[in-house]
Amino acid sequence: MKWVRLQHRHLLPLRGVGMTGIATLAMIAASFNVTETLVLPATVYRHALAGARTVADARHTLEKLDFLADTPSFARLVESIGPDIMLRCSPVVPRSWSWFDPGDFATSKVCQGLTGLQDGVRESWLRLLDIQTIQTARNAGVREAAYLSSASMAVLAQRAETHPGLSGRAWSPNASLAEPNAIVRCKLGTGEGDAWEWIVRRTGEIIHRPTPPPADERPVAQSARLAALLGDRMATPCTLDWTWDGQELIVLSAIPAPAHATARAFSRHVLARLMPRPLTPLAADIVVELLHDLSTDAGALLLGYRMPPVPFDVARVFQGSVYIDWTFTRTLLDRAGLPQQGLDDLLVQRTTPRLRLSSLSFIRLPRALRAAMAVRLAVPRLQRWVSDNRNSLAELESAQVGTLTGDETLTSLQRLLTSMRPLDLNLLLLLVSSSLRADDLKHALARRHLEGHLDEALDAASDTAGLDPWTHLDHIAAGVSDDTARLAAQAIAQGDNEQAMRVLCADVTALRDLEAFMRAFSFFRTSIADVGSPTLQERSDLLPVALLRARETGAAARVEASRDPIAWLDSLPGGTDLLLRKRYHEVIRTSAVTEKAWFYVAKSLSHARMLLLHEGDLLVEQGRLDRRDDIMLLKREELAPAGELRQLVAERTTITQSNTTTTAAEVIVVE
Repeated sequence: MKWVRLQHRHLLPLRGVGMTGIATLAMIAASFNVTETLVLPATVYRHALAGARTVADARHTLEKLDFLADTPSFARLVESIGPDIMLRCSPVVPRSWSWFDPGDFATSKVCQGLTGLQDGVRESWLRLLDIQTIQTARNAGVREAAYLSSASMAVLAQRAETHPGLSGRAWSPNASLAEPNAIVRCKLGTGEGDAWEWIVRRTGEIIHRPTPPPADERPVAQSARLAALLGDRMATPCTLDWTWDGQELIVLSAIPAPAHATARAFSRHVLARLMPRPLTPLAADIVVELLHDLSTDAGALLLGYRMPPVPFDVARVFQGSVYIDWTFTRTLLDRAGLPQQGLDDLLVQRTTPRLRLSSLSFIRLPRALRAAMAVRLAVPRLQRWVSDNRNSLAELESAQVGTLTGDETLTSLQRLLTSMRPLDLNLLLLLVSSSLRADDLKHALARRHLEGHLDEALDAASDTAGLDPWTHLDHIAAGVSDDTARLAAQAIAQGDNEQAMRVLCADVTALRDLEAFMRAFSFFRTSIADVGSPTLQERSDLLPVALLRARETGAAARVEASRDPIAWLDSLPGGTDLLLRKRYHEVIRTSAVTEKAWFYVAKSLSHARMLLLHEGDLLVEQGRLDRRDDIMLLKREELAPAGELRQLVAERTTITQSNTTTTAAEVIVVE
């Protein structure tokens, strides 16, 4: 047995530490003042349940399990923390088990001495086999055998404070419950008694307090801000336990806050990679419309007449972030015979083979016949769409919006979003196809004992697509000489990006390549789905920085490796295997077409931004706005009627700035 000390800052995210363990790691990474925590990973006693066929057998095994062999490890833990140890359960369950309520395991237990510690660990594991939990699993359609083979438990150990002073719990804002504020409850001491309650904005401003309030409200505001920050990092609502000794706030633990069993769960896990920062109201409004249309079209294609009604709010905006109805999405995928977590895996990891179904088993599923056929035809389907819409795609390059009237601009925007519906659906099917092709390649490599080269194969396939902005940037950066790079870096250090660009464009070839890059990838931005953020064309001053960054991170090596995507395969033992080469060519072809779909999605959204900014110019001319960019703070239904918009923009500015400042400096951790 091995207890892992989570307080070490250099630890990478660990597997098998459970929900509370992951949240603890996120707090440590965010420099929270977390009390010293040790974790017993879930894999330690997992073997005890491996041979159990029923819940009764598993419970009997745990009750009779001999812990004496681990006495030295327990003894060292007692010496490290102290005679009184607080244990916290940390369930480890599949992410698709939305019915599993970690709140049932939120109560901590204080153990005294070695014997109490061993009994506490045993009791923690037995809580997994609680009758109520097992019944909930059965109601969700999970058989006992599946539950026993998938559920596990880590245990977190901390020093038990006998007199913690003020103790409390903070709930982060919760999109599923439409609660925009944090809630904090606390009381004096550890005994039972009345608790005070506050409602606090993300900024720490208290908008509701008990009467009369305690003298010191610093821990309340601070714990509310920390809970909101943790919810952003975890991309899910969290509950934070803490203590206050009059001087400093000490965080004890945090767990994901589940929605009510009968409530619809909304999640931004799926979209956090595409939209890492809060969106402006207008950008979020467009993304919500596209997601609603995508849900409707995907359901009609995969289920036909069995399609359930699409909720009008299948996607919703919460504090600038777009959340998708995870309950509906999982139901749709399950009825289509697809893994319920499939959409999450696809959009978060794109072509990483995390779907557990191979192409063959995928097609053989009776319920997945329609889905299998749609995925099988994903590549020719996109190619046919490109051929049928060649003229409209050409307009994305040459369309001039400066002559359009207000009504014509809004009509063109709606026509553009409508034309994106089949493109978005094709992209979704291509993502599924890419994952299946990558999974087939993984198995082909494994047959030749080359599974360690999977990432290399996927990177090489991606580099050959030809439509990735980073690939083009690498080709330009690889041609920059050392002297040119040094002079450009000096200009950037002095804050003169224009001079840096002149230095980089001194060579005629580099100038021509950069101009071509700007024309092709004017949409290039941090978030592909954000029509509210400036494009590369608007922020061309960032191009020298991006070029030097690509050069420093190995652009030349990447360009050389992409010249012949088959060369590395030929150099491997067994790389001439016909099946392996066939699978690899399939990955290359699918990756190239998928990249083309991403390209056209980005170009379409870039054109939507041009239309919106033109509408902003018209509103400025009419005297309804001060700046054209202010249009991004409105919603689409607010653009048509005549009237003053400045007051509405002023109110939205405050809200948007609040959303941005709380997450702008944070990297969202998507588990």
